[in-house]
Amino acid sequence: MSADPTPSRPVLGLPPKRAATPAAAAPLARMLPGHRPETPKQADPKDTETTNMTVSIPATLRNRARAAYKATSYIEGDNTWSHFVAKAIEAETARREAEHNQGEMYPSWGEKLPGGRRLKDG
Repeated sequence: MSADPTPSRPVLGLPPKRAATPAAAAPLARMLPGHRPETPKQADPKDTETTNMTVSIPATLRNRARAAYKATSYIEGDNTWSHFVAKAIEAETARREAEHNQGEMYPSWGEKLPGGRRLKDG
């Protein structure tokens, strides 16, 4: 705060008007978005387009996954429940590509998958 009164404020017992920017970095300014002195974050190389997906899974598995998310989301860096689910699907997809396709990605499949249960041979 400046000790010099500004001409735009008459002396009425009010403190002097603050300058637009502080002379020294405010201690909490690092917590405000856009005011961090660190290097700017780089954009994550991920798909920007998202889509909704509806699946049916056993309630016990969903509850177990939600408990794991709630207990570990901060530690693992999961931003949201959707982020957690996307990471889980990514991990299983990468495992299957490594095991069944020499680590190569399968071609993108935008068409609808067949619904219902699979018919068993036999």
